[in-house]
Amino acid sequence: MRKGLWIVLLAALCVLPFSFVMAQESVYSDPAGQFTITIPTNWTATTADDGTAVLTDPDGQITVYAQVVVAPDVLTAIESGWALLLPEVEYAPQQTNEVPSAPGIEATLVVTQVTDDQTRVYQAFGQLLEGQIYLLLFDADLAAANQRAAQLNIIATGFTITALSKTDLSDTQPLPVDETIIAELEAFINQWQAEMNISGAVVAVVQDGKVVYEQGFGVTEMGGDTPITPETHMMIGSTGKSMTTLMMGTLVDDGLMEWDDPVIQHLPSFAVADPELTRAITMRNLVCACTGVPRRDLELLMNAQQVTAEDVVTSLQTFEFFTDFGEAFQYSNQMVATGGYAAAVAAGGSPDDLYNSYVEQMQQRVFDPIGMSHTTFSFESVEARGNFATPHGLTAFGEYQVIPLSYEQILTPVAPAGASWSTGHDMALYMLTELAKGVAPDGERIVSEVNLLETWKPQVAVSAESSYGLGWFIDEYKGVQLIEHGGNTLGFSTDFAFLPEKGVGILVITNAQASNAFNMAVRNRFLELIYQQPDEGSEGLTFFLEQQQDGVENFEKNLQTFTLEEVEPYLGTFSNDALGSITLTLDAEKLMVNAGEFQSELRKAINQATDKVAYIMVDPPLAGSLGFEFQTDEASNPIIVLDMVTDVYTFTRQG
Repeated sequence: MRKGLWIVLLAALCVLPFSFVMAQESVYSDPAGQFTITIPTNWTATTADDGTAVLTDPDGQITVYAQVVVAPDVLTAIESGWALLLPEVEYAPQQTNEVPSAPGIEATLVVTQVTDDQTRVYQAFGQLLEGQIYLLLFDADLAAANQRAAQLNIIATGFTITALSKTDLSDTQPLPVDETIIAELEAFINQWQAEMNISGAVVAVVQDGKVVYEQGFGVTEMGGDTPITPETHMMIGSTGKSMTTLMMGTLVDDGLMEWDDPVIQHLPSFAVADPELTRAITMRNLVCACTGVPRRDLELLMNAQQVTAEDVVTSLQTFEFFTDFGEAFQYSNQMVATGGYAAAVAAGGSPDDLYNSYVEQMQQRVFDPIGMSHTTFSFESVEARGNFATPHGLTAFGEYQVIPLSYEQILTPVAPAGASWSTGHDMALYMLTELAKGVAPDGERIVSEVNLLETWKPQVAVSAESSYGLGWFIDEYKGVQLIEHGGNTLGFSTDFAFLPEKGVGILVITNAQASNAFNMAVRNRFLELIYQQPDEGSEGLTFFLEQQQDGVENFEKNLQTFTLEEVEPYLGTFSNDALGSITLTLDAEKLMVNAGEFQSELRKAINQATDKVAYIMVDPPLAGSLGFEFQTDEASNPIIVLDMVTDVYTFTRQG
């Protein structure tokens, strides 16, 4: 997440010690009847004397204001609202973005400003409707904003303008998928796949208990000529989380575990820093994204060669809980991985061989019964079969390039969270099984309906209209329930979504890193076609590409030339307890960093607002996301600092 853009432009409870209850967000109603706002769990909402709505987080680190302003344009309204609500903050935004508007809105503007010390962020969001500007203004500690990003998303998506009508398709039946729909869908896919330079994709559609469409687009590797097909192996990333919870549901059916069993009942080695929480956390909690444990993927990506499944479980002892149980959506791959491993032990697997025990249960309980003959965790099997797509990563300059297959093995230690390979056809069979509420395409019941539906139950709010269940996002499409889960690896992206009440769904997989905008646009275009709705995705993709290009141009403007004197003290090997070792070298005047699993060129860049200098990775898989700062400690020894806002990692010279 880019600093200062923690609201993604609208385009991310209380628990007793031994039980879990899903909280219900309340709603603030503007006294004048002009808008409502969904209030996140444990936040407070009041009305100021001038009628402004004021929302505050539980820690008092974030304040959100909402008001309606009459002004000649959105920018003027933002400026006047800023002067009224933040009089002590000089208005000097670093970013002003006109973004695609929701249906019915005439114009939408987002203005972002971060303090020079990068500790506080201000963001204004204005929408024009019939001469009035509906304004949201966020004033937040940057670390708190990152920790409570999902709750900020609830406010942003839950800001509802009373005068704006919404399309409700809940009583409308989707059209049968016919040649006309397929032709329009394929035209959309071909256009945007080319414009976004995505090498290959596979799309599958199911409807009324059948696979009605399977098609590959493009090639397995850029520059090559081997076509992608529905039988091509590709990685599905976090979409596999739902398969893990399906497996857990079969164990509940067999009496081998209960969803609310304490984890230590099945995996005695499980522990977090707080002994009371260790005893309280249940099997459900591990896979609900609701315990307050945030993402710490970097510790996986930079340690994979040394990390085992057992290490992943042990690592939870060092994790900080950002929020209370059920208070905010927090996505943790390590937690889900531990859930899958604990379930495997509950099924009789060895606590000393968690990975193989888990793989065995998935094969026996999910892949084989459904008929997913090409779904596997084995890289060796994929390579031996020889029909797989090559992963492609993004550079800091927005270009795709081939990355080594070995990069994807970084995910192996968290296999239950998303390290499986599959095919378009296999995933279509899995979608049919979900839509049939646990019955495989051949008629065999894989899991009871009650335990499959348990995975669809909301556990924690993600936005005003969506929640996270057990390995699933529970969402809607214009009033129709939609169950979905995306998946991202270092070189593949997946979108898997279905309408359970309507018996229809679509899968999109690409061999491209972070192609989520494309995958989701294809999904939404399909839904638009079967419901005869206008195309809303093309505008969003155009905006996405413009933003991507702007980001590249800004990055290039900030690049500087470094001198040997600047970098020489930092050449060699440095280490951090959490991230392991990195080695910096000069190679033909290029500054390179080797993190063990991968390496990248580092380019010197300056933040124009703060004059802060960092050395940025420009090669996949972490291009543009990591900035190493060259500093010295109190004894004037060189240290390398990686500031991730919520976590700061310091590397010291090894030896």
